[in-house]
Amino acid sequence: MKYLYFICGRVVKQMLKNGIVVVLLLLTACQKHSLPPEEVWIKNGQNEPLYLYVDGLVHAGDGKFAIIQHGLASSMEHPVVQTARKAFTDNGYVVVVFDSRHSLGKSGGDVADVRLASFEDDLKAVVDWAKSQEFYSEPFALAGHSLGGASVLKYAAEYPEQVSRLVPVTPVVSGQKWEKGCMDNMPDFCRKWKKEGFYNYQTAVIPYAVVEEAKVYDALKLSDKIKADVLLVTAEEDRVIPSRDVKELYDALPGKKRFEIIPASGHNFESRQSQEDLYGVLAGFLQ
Repeated sequence: MKYLYFICGRVVKQMLKNGIVVVLLLLTACQKHSLPPEEVWIKNGQNEPLYLYVDGLVHAGDGKFAIIQHGLASSMEHPVVQTARKAFTDNGYVVVVFDSRHSLGKSGGDVADVRLASFEDDLKAVVDWAKSQEFYSEPFALAGHSLGGASVLKYAAEYPEQVSRLVPVTPVVSGQKWEKGCMDNMPDFCRKWKKEGFYNYQTAVIPYAVVEEAKVYDALKLSDKIKADVLLVTAEEDRVIPSRDVKELYDALPGKKRFEIIPASGHNFESRQSQEDLYGVLAGFLQ
């Protein structure tokens, strides 16, 4: 049943060529079997569990595939991920979203152990798994929010021939800029976070080590390696990743690119209006 729409489409085309009236019955049967999203568990290179969600399987065989990664202390349920998932599926993509390890989703690991490197490893594990699936196509699209934005930027720079479209949303541009933006915009909070080494968020402990480790990363130094068409999205009221940092990355990218600022929105796009605005920007880029 997994690829019924794809199979039905091919059979219907052949039946139309043969002038078989039964095609109407087959079309009805195909419509009854809409393809629901699939939940999948895989293992990464360290044999740790990763939780995936595959949507848009009705588009399998159309040659359009995307992976979306959430940000720090988050999950695939984050508004940015869900908005992006809808924009991609509405534009004919098979989409994989997943919970990175050391986050607030269903995958394994403690948030205290989160690092940009673990996000990168998880993204690579998901790509490797996808390559064995019938719906996989290459080059594909990548999207990521915040720390996930840094992860997809690094992947696109390391494997430029694999990525055709790249959508970093309020991405961490560099570890140094991440720390500076935090200190500039939320000085009391960030100084305390750095001094104590952690802060409590919901049920998790967020380590400052994730910022320190990210200081070896700088997307500006990777920009000339990225060959994909890029949509960079920032938020007007983002106090975590200042718009000026994202604009600096946009200016450094040599290829086809777009830069969009979502008005009256913070880093997490919590309002319905900001999510609708984000959807419109994404859908316009994907058409």
